[in-house]
Amino acid sequence: MNGSVMEVNFTAQDITNDGNEPTTLRFVFFKNSNQEKRIPSLGSLFKSHNIQEGDIVCLESRIDGTNYSYYLCFYKKGEIQVNPAAVYFSKIEKDPVNAPLNSNIEQSLQQIFYGAPGTGKSHIIKKQTKGEDVIRTTFHPDTDYSTFVGTYKPTTEFAPVLAIIGDKAVETGREEKRISYEFVCQAFLQSYVAAWKKVAEAKGGAQKKQFLVIEEINRGNCAQIFGDLFQLLDRNDFGYSDYPIKADADMQKQLKRLFEGVEIENAESINALYDDRDIVKEVLSGEVLLLPNNLYIWATMNTSDQSLFPIDSAFKRRWDWQYMPISEGRDKNGQPKKWKIEADTQMYNWWSFIQKINDEIYDKTNSEDKKLGYYFCKPTNGVIKAETFVSKVLFYLWNDVFKDFDNENGIFAEPYDKFYGTYTRGEVVIAKDKVQTLLDNLHVEVAEIIGADENESASDESDNATTTGSSARDKSVYAINGEGNYMKKTVPLATVTAYVKNYPDVTASELVETWYALGTMIRQIVISKESYEQKLNKTSDAIFAKRYDSLNLPNGEVVYVYNQFTPERINDFISKVNEQSWDIHIEKVAE
Repeated sequence: MNGSVMEVNFTAQDITNDGNEPTTLRFVFFKNSNQEKRIPSLGSLFKSHNIQEGDIVCLESRIDGTNYSYYLCFYKKGEIQVNPAAVYFSKIEKDPVNAPLNSNIEQSLQQIFYGAPGTGKSHIIKKQTKGEDVIRTTFHPDTDYSTFVGTYKPTTEFAPVLAIIGDKAVETGREEKRISYEFVCQAFLQSYVAAWKKVAEAKGGAQKKQFLVIEEINRGNCAQIFGDLFQLLDRNDFGYSDYPIKADADMQKQLKRLFEGVEIENAESINALYDDRDIVKEVLSGEVLLLPNNLYIWATMNTSDQSLFPIDSAFKRRWDWQYMPISEGRDKNGQPKKWKIEADTQMYNWWSFIQKINDEIYDKTNSEDKKLGYYFCKPTNGVIKAETFVSKVLFYLWNDVFKDFDNENGIFAEPYDKFYGTYTRGEVVIAKDKVQTLLDNLHVEVAEIIGADENESASDESDNATTTGSSARDKSVYAINGEGNYMKKTVPLATVTAYVKNYPDVTASELVETWYALGTMIRQIVISKESYEQKLNKTSDAIFAKRYDSLNLPNGEVVYVYNQFTPERINDFISKVNEQSWDIHIEKVAE
């Protein structure tokens, strides 16, 4: 205490990262002035944990009798939702003898993580249940009560072989396999039994948690799958089911066998919640089903599948709902992952694509349900291969989103099968140039230019594919307005130079816009000096500068013209230019 200022030092354990040492903090109370309470000097803590704007830091105290302990949790933006009333205190008056286990449930007992595919729903569950006992199941259209709860199934067992001697059956000393039927517990009963056994093992103290995780919960018919278990989802303030239900005879027999020898030390505390009915005895004998407060049922739901089996409002009401927003993927240090999409001659920013395509999806469907999340597909060393992009991402977009819409001027102006070609020897190949055209049409940010060797390989693939009809390298020669002998690499610069000669007053921005509007397979044929320098600073391509030719305009401005063209692209370029009224005509003069 220093005059009107009270200071208290305390330590808090970081429970987000188990291995971290406790952090020493200082609490300050300005007693006689403005009654302000503050924890100062947090800068070093935030720096050591790489806290960014929008991240959430939680400090909580836990009280056990007269013992106080403090804990820190660190969350990245989007990982949790915080109630506006972020600071609260609760006190529960209870009979110390008949009180059940701790009524302060730290996590939601039943919650569904929902959002677009690829938003990290399963990942956040995996992260939050790290170190806990988890039983996982996945719902699908054929899932029913028996496959979720339990049913009789044929099992194989060894039995002695008997021989009849006189009027007696005598064992021969040999065994044989026989098929018998027994009740087999599935995911729900496995979790249920494990949870109650953990209650018993706690012997009235802190009990371990048991998680039942249901993936894709709305892909199954929840009303049919849960059946009368639906009533168990109503939990009281202490986390136990409000309404126990009767178990059928077969289930009762199995539960009684599984609970044999199990004893609950605080049975009276639990019984007190049910008007002193001996509910624990009924549970252990298998007569009734009742969820304990250490059984957590968590699930995931893709909004894109929500129409498969609609979930009724009564069922929804018994769950907490955790929305997983679409956000850029980050590594453990909070830095952007910077995944890339492989195309023909360029790599594209995956997060930029996610943003652009989600805008298109919303414009077409007027709905959030079909949008893509950052983790929709997995990269290889940070790169989403063209094959993966076409077969997984574009297939989903075509089949589930855009197929029934008018795409004449959309991203699927060409049919999906145009993203595939075949070599002359019949092997299927991805049309990477069409992938690049699609990404350019969406104005997806370019991440880098593919290296020279890879670019030549891509050109070879295009030259050898049936879309070009040639198995040799292209050596065509072209003339512009009947003059010159240009290879396909030099045609673009010569053509743009001819355009500038015809329109000497054109500015750099006008030139860039005009050639972009041309709609060629390579959309960014002409780029500004600023754009060129930005790309140059970002790329790891050692020969990036060789892929562009500079052009000085009459007004002193400088632009850059792209020169990497396959035969298919140069034919497209020539066709588009010849259609314009620019007094420019390109023709092939030699093969």
